[in-house]
Amino acid sequence: MRNVITISRQKGSGGMWIAEELARRMCWRFIGKDLISEAASKAGVDESKMERVFEARVSLQDRLTFQQRSAKYVDAMARVMHEEVAKGDVVILGRGAGVIMGDDRQLFRVHVVADLDTRIKRIASEQKLKGTKGLEDARRLCNESDYARATFHQYLFNVDWNSPLLYELVLNTSDMTLDQATEVILRAFEAVQETNLHCET
Repeated sequence: MRNVITISRQKGSGGMWIAEELARRMCWRFIGKDLISEAASKAGVDESKMERVFEARVSLQDRLTFQQRSAKYVDAMARVMHEEVAKGDVVILGRGAGVIMGDDRQLFRVHVVADLDTRIKRIASEQKLKGTKGLEDARRLCNESDYARATFHQYLFNVDWNSPLLYELVLNTSDMTLDQATEVILRAFEAVQETNLHCET
C-alpha cells in the first residue's frame, strides 16, 4: 500500500506549491525543509552545515571531499526519512527522499519539471524580479539550482536526477495550472493504488 508521495522538482516548476496542495487535499502531513532541522537535532550536528549538503554547488575536483564530509549528514537525514515513511500518510518535498528510500513500496515518486522559459517567468513573478535584469536573475537561479540538485544526486547516490526511471510519474507543468498538475498527480496516484490492489488479490 503506497501511503507516501515524494516530490522532486526543478526550481520554478511549481513543485513546492503542488506538494503542499497534495498534502492539504489528502489530509496528509507535509514535510519539507523541516526535515533538515529534525535530522540535525537528532544527530547533534550543525543545521546550516547539513543544509549546505543539500544545496551545494560541487565541482568535480571537490567530489571525493564532498562525499566524505557529507556521509554523516546524509545518514542522519536517511534515519529521519525512514521514521517519517514508517508513519505513512505524508508528502515529502525534496532532500533526495525518493532516492534515499530506495525501492520502498510505500513510495509514489513524482518529479515535477517545466521548460526553462516557464520556470524563469514563474520565479520572476514569485520573487518580484522586474525587467530584463529580473529575468536574468531568475535564469541564474534556475541554472544554479539545477546544477546543485544534479550534482548532489550524482555525487552522493550515483543517479541521474532527471532520469524518468527514478520516478513513478514525471509531470511537465509548462502548459497547465498548478491546480491541474495537482489533480493529475492525485489521479495517477489513485490509478497506481488500484492497480496494486488488483495485483495483490
